[in-house]
Amino acid sequence: MAQESVNYQCPNCMGPLHYVGESGKVECDFCGSSFTPAEVEAAYAAKQQSADEAAQEAAARAEAGEQSAFDRIADEAAGASSVVTDEVIDAAVAVGTQADDPIASFLSRASWNDEEREGMRSYVCSSCGAQLTADATTAIKECPYCGNQAMAPGTFVAGAKPDVVIPFKLDKTAAEQALTNYYKGKKFLPKEFAAANRIAHVQGVYVPFWLYNGTASGQGTFEARNIRTWREGKYEVTETDVFRAWREGSSAFSRIPADGSAKMPDGHMDAIEPFDYNELVPFSVAYLPGYSAERYDQDADECRHRAEHRMENTLTEQLRGTVTGYDQVDPGHVDANVEFGELQQALLPVWMLHTRWNDEDYLFAMNGQTGRLVGDLPVSPLKVVLWFVGLFAVFAAIMMGIDVGFLELEDTMSRVLVDAGVPLAIAGGTCFFFYSEMKTAKEQDSAHGYVADGGLNLTGSHDQFVNSFRTRTLVDTGDDDR
Repeated sequence: MAQESVNYQCPNCMGPLHYVGESGKVECDFCGSSFTPAEVEAAYAAKQQSADEAAQEAAARAEAGEQSAFDRIADEAAGASSVVTDEVIDAAVAVGTQADDPIASFLSRASWNDEEREGMRSYVCSSCGAQLTADATTAIKECPYCGNQAMAPGTFVAGAKPDVVIPFKLDKTAAEQALTNYYKGKKFLPKEFAAANRIAHVQGVYVPFWLYNGTASGQGTFEARNIRTWREGKYEVTETDVFRAWREGSSAFSRIPADGSAKMPDGHMDAIEPFDYNELVPFSVAYLPGYSAERYDQDADECRHRAEHRMENTLTEQLRGTVTGYDQVDPGHVDANVEFGELQQALLPVWMLHTRWNDEDYLFAMNGQTGRLVGDLPVSPLKVVLWFVGLFAVFAAIMMGIDVGFLELEDTMSRVLVDAGVPLAIAGGTCFFFYSEMKTAKEQDSAHGYVADGGLNLTGSHDQFVNSFRTRTLVDTGDDDR
């Protein structure tokens, strides 16, 4: 039998409540009363504990195969499980993995998707008695019948209860305005997109994140070069001294985030960093009314490799940064080892915005604390071509003018490099920059923003000369030198 939700309602008039980031209070939609999160939590603590305990007992019976025939029939009738078990959560995750891309994966499990599927959970709204169905990892949602915030019993219990939360600071209006501003200045955006694109859904979500502390240590060798060039007659001579630079060290990291929701696209979640951890507060359900909230469906071990990868890359970059005094240093390779320390589970505020244009879906994410918005936009091939050709033509004219008026280059190769190569490089580089502005939902490779105080601890350093070699290039092919 589906269990009752715990609805967080105004203690004065029983109206729907929502947390307001601007005031830091939980406010009533009807009578305008406001309460501190601690007051709301205290008012519903006993009821929430009772509901959670009942849900845990029911889940334990289901896991042990002791669910009654009546409950099984009720679940079948509802088309969803009345309890959250590992099997139900795995089924929910499997829905997303069947999708072709991260956006389709998110949409297939988003709470506004009412299609019947596996991995759903049902419970009863304690205010109006309506049957609610949601993704198994959705902790709280608004009842579509009475408008109250219905907290699913047994979601945030035991190991699934977050340690800390950053409350929302920015509201839905700010998210929609941020999306409008995001379109501005995008050179490759189709003209029709901003006008015809429509927001299909906007939802504020408390996303589960794992915050990893750890230390990366290792050693590596980098090849460094000093290069000298001079002219000998009609030849340009280049002498290169090669050195082998060995470095060893370690670096500590604090609270590297990795979202624990298979529903959320990792690129979007990484790209909205950083969050201001100074505003982390102990977890309280009272911050959740007015928003959706998710329980993790990927545990800390499953997500750890993402933090580990970022720590190893950052250590490599730090060690390479100590190889100084050379003209060139290769990226190198570091054999790194990561030891993890304290782990925290956090709920962080994210606005998810889903839009449609030309039968295509576009997904954007905004940091609900800082306002940073990311997402991939459509690219107009025609605009790419026009910008490239236009930039090339302008800079080709400039470089030819410089060539004729100042450089007066005589050999063909030099003229081609200056008159065509430089404009090509400028046009290509500029277009690449414009294109990168259209694709901002990217997974992060480094963790420089999470390096603990003190930075790199360099414990070993040695530079060794390897060899030296020269190259001679014919640069003057004038008739007088033949």
